[in-house]
This record gives sequence, C-alpha cells and structure tokens, in this order.
Amino acid sequence: MVVVDPPDEAKSKADHYLQLGIKHHEANRLQESAICFEKSAKEGGGCGVGMLMWGLTLRHGWGCKKDEKGGFVWVRRAAEGAVADLERARMSGGTGDLAERGVVKAELVLAIYEVGQCFFHGWGVVKDQKMGVSYYRVAARLGDADAQNDLGFCLANGKGCKKDRKEAAKWYRAAVAQGHSDIGLAWIHKEKFQ
Repeated sequence: MVVVDPPDEAKSKADHYLQLGIKHHEANRLQESAICFEKSAKEGGGCGVGMLMWGLTLRHGWGCKKDEKGGFVWVRRAAEGAVADLERARMSGGTGDLAERGVVKAELVLAIYEVGQCFFHGWGVVKDQKMGVSYYRVAARLGDADAQNDLGFCLANGKGCKKDRKEAAKWYRAAVAQGHSDIGLAWIHKEKFQ
C-alpha cells in the first residue's frame, strides 16, 4: 500500500474541520460536530485525529446514528494512518521533525488505546478481551495513562489475561504518576507489589 500525502491545502481543510468539530463538541452542538468530524476524516484524505474523532462519534452516536462497526473501522484507520505518518517522520530524519513525531506519536497512542477499547468491550468488532489487553499493553508502554490504568485493572482481575497483581500494581502506579486517582488502590504501594 502506497500512502500519498494530500496537498497541504487539503490537510489544512481537514484540520480546519477538526478544530471546528472540537468547538462544536465542547459547546454540546453534537450534530454540527459530527458533520465537521466526518469532513475532517474524509476531506482531502482526512487527518488522523479527524478519523479518530469521527470513529468515536460513530461509536458513541454523538450527534449521529450510533454505528459501532463504522466507528471501529475509522478508529482502526486512524491508528494505521498514524503508524504510516510516524514511519514517514522517522525516515525523513532531521531535528525539525521532532515536534511532528511527538504529535503523531500522541495520535498513535490514543488510536491504539481506542482500538483496544473496541476489542475489550466488543464495540463494532467481536469482543476479544485478550486482543484488547494486547492493545492496552502497547499503548501503556508508549505512555498512555488510560491504557496503563486499564491494563492494571485487567491484570489485577484476570480480564483478558492471566491475573498478576505485581504487574498490575506497576501499571496502576504508572497511571497514578500521570494523574489517575489511586483511591481504592492503596495495595499497589505495599512492598510485596513493588
């Protein structure tokens, strides 16, 4: 598969619709945000975050008819696109691309986590908690606090993986270090879980 960058004008249009969609979403104008997110996902090849937001919009039915299968397709497409973008940024080298790589990595991590959510909960795809946990692991290793927290939960409770409270404590502590609440998690600080 050959990925061709859309012209800058098309990218800026997709980014424009993304920003507009976010503003509408924040103002609880969900139908308007859905229209903008769809345009952001599709206009001129779309933008990765636009694809992700359109996928989440479909998955949850934010201002449009709920379509979990369609949502999964767009969330997965966002993750695949972010992988390609990250590889392009890495291959081009140069220090000027470091900021771009950081943005693309953040897109990728969020998209990977959301693909994991789809598998774990069966949103738009056959429920497969084991597959969901594998996506959580990737996103957790890349630093996503929500993935770290969810991976900790899965490991502590044996959901989609073998129960491992010591590893669960490690991931819970990583999420807490990034601002997640540790209410009810006092056990993760005990010496036997270090």
